[in-house]
Amino acid sequence: MDEEIIELLLAVAKDELAADLDHPQPGALSTVLYDVLPYSGSVRDGWIEELRVAFPQFLSVLRQTGRGGLADLLAGEAGAAFNDPELGRADPVSWSLRRRAMIALGNESDWQARWEALSWSEQNALAGPVERPVELPVEPLPGSPAPVAEMPTRLEAEAENSEFLGELAEFAQRVVENRADKPDHELWRIAVMAGWVCPSPVRPQYGPAMHAWTAEVLREQQVEAWLETYRVALTEWSELIEPLLVAFRDGSVAVPDSAGMAMLRRLGAVVVEDGQLRVTPIGVRGLFTRGRWADPQYWLLKPGEWWLNLRPDDLIALVTAASKLCLVDQAWTVQRWFDKAEPLEFAYQLVGIGKQVHGAALNTVFGYLLRIGLEAAPAVEEWLVVEELSGLGWRWFDAIGAPQAGIPTEHARFVATSEMVQSLDDLRALLDRYADCPPVPPLPGSTIDELTYSIPTLLRTEQVNGLLQRVLNTEVEELPVDRAELYRLIAETRRSFLE
Repeated sequence: MDEEIIELLLAVAKDELAADLDHPQPGALSTVLYDVLPYSGSVRDGWIEELRVAFPQFLSVLRQTGRGGLADLLAGEAGAAFNDPELGRADPVSWSLRRRAMIALGNESDWQARWEALSWSEQNALAGPVERPVELPVEPLPGSPAPVAEMPTRLEAEAENSEFLGELAEFAQRVVENRADKPDHELWRIAVMAGWVCPSPVRPQYGPAMHAWTAEVLREQQVEAWLETYRVALTEWSELIEPLLVAFRDGSVAVPDSAGMAMLRRLGAVVVEDGQLRVTPIGVRGLFTRGRWADPQYWLLKPGEWWLNLRPDDLIALVTAASKLCLVDQAWTVQRWFDKAEPLEFAYQLVGIGKQVHGAALNTVFGYLLRIGLEAAPAVEEWLVVEELSGLGWRWFDAIGAPQAGIPTEHARFVATSEMVQSLDDLRALLDRYADCPPVPPLPGSTIDELTYSIPTLLRTEQVNGLLQRVLNTEVEELPVDRAELYRLIAETRRSFLE
């Protein structure tokens, strides 16, 4: 039995409803399942499936200990919840709105159809706040530059320093601690729609944005909370979308007359100087979240230059972007990093993220260590004592002509081979994506040459490089057979690793 989810259920029931095994309250389990656990920061995705699997054994234990009546009570309440197709599957913000709408419409069987038949203003009046139906940008305006992302630490710092997010966090804390909704407060709509607070029949609960904001380990979650708050703000003040797009295209725009401007400034999405509005880097990131820009891994990354106290998250972002040919002026940028870096320190940084990246990104790490050369040897030696990376470590020393004594284990060889295969699959996925969605701006030949660091050495041939240039470089004519031949060589190399 998965005791963790059962213990969590009982702990929440006791804390929230003063209910325990010896003093059950009818309806307590349903209340916890519907109006408490969906908002808990302690549950994992799929918690309802975990509970469904563990619950029969839990009931069996209750009956074996003389609590058959309690088991029957809980089984009845749990049965309805376990058969609810939405419970535990809808995100907390959507679930909160669903519960508000259902209760407002009398919890009758046709409530959902009746809800969907209402206009936005009717829904908002009945069970608001309800998000306005606004189309957000899919593409920048014609003539705009390609959106460029900054390193994770910069975006995290901008999110963390947001005055408005600090205000929302303080507001959410007051609402939850006071156990009372604040529908007349100026922050209430944004706080609810962006997931800082989730109204619940039991009491207001923290939403996913608040859980992300207070996370002690994953600072990138604060960026997600910022982005969601910005997205909701754009739906509230949709008249700002066009000026923001113009400011991104032209560099700045005259400050628009909108009640939402003060909030965007406090949020940190824009700065205003001399009557001109400019979109900040994190503001650009949040402006384009649909279409081809939905996946930030395919944004161009502007990494700056190498620095000594480089955080692993930043280096992971660098090698991931490099493996997808998504660095700004990639050949020049990478060369600049190697020119500025202290070789051994850079090697230790690369070695340090070895267990956190895979496929083409890990092969890029491997290729950069080869580029550093023998000076990287003391760092790469650390891979030799980590079984998951030792196979790559031996391959690296063989590649630089300094083979090490000993033989990697069968598992180490398997892991190294699997990573090579994954890097080939990543290459095929990149080629397919760029065929469907050509990169903006087009890839120069020097950037395409950088793929040599992201693919296995078996594939680093003049023939493959020529094929890559003709397939990816719009300035070079692609022959009818080029793509098929490149795919054949990738598949052939993949098979050779698996034999």
